[in-house]
Amino acid sequence: MLAFTHTAAGCASALLISEYLRASQVQTILLLAGGIIGSHLPDIDHPKSAFGSRVLPLSLPLSAIFGHRGITHSLIAVVGMSWAVWWALHYAHWQNGYTVPVVVGVAVGYLSHLLGDWLTNSGVPLLWPSKRRFVSPWKMCTGDAREYVLAFAIYGWVIWDCIKVFAN
Repeated sequence: MLAFTHTAAGCASALLISEYLRASQVQTILLLAGGIIGSHLPDIDHPKSAFGSRVLPLSLPLSAIFGHRGITHSLIAVVGMSWAVWWALHYAHWQNGYTVPVVVGVAVGYLSHLLGDWLTNSGVPLLWPSKRRFVSPWKMCTGDAREYVLAFAIYGWVIWDCIKVFAN
């Protein structure tokens, strides 16, 4: 999937969790920030991706060692990245009231990325180091018309939901 679609999915997943948790507006903003960040983190293993190209000192070795859609597209990575973000924010002395929503946002954004890539022909190695790739029965090619329709539908819902949440 394209970065554009991953961002939409990260926002949508963060908003869904925000509603489920009955988060405040500030917590919702933190969840959204985490969701956007998390939705791009798996592509740190691809030097030409929107995110990977911005962190080449990390992206190049990850790509060389694991390849694209390796360990960073697994459930282990969701746990590892969520813990790393929590650790970084905790030791930066962020207040827990701010740290937890960001970490939850990162986790759900990361999972939304994996779900999006599950819909593509390549699938994802959720149980890495197992080589098995999980692929949706409903597949789409990255950048095809269906992806754009899906992304714009998600963005429409995100805008509608943000208006509901922040108009109060």
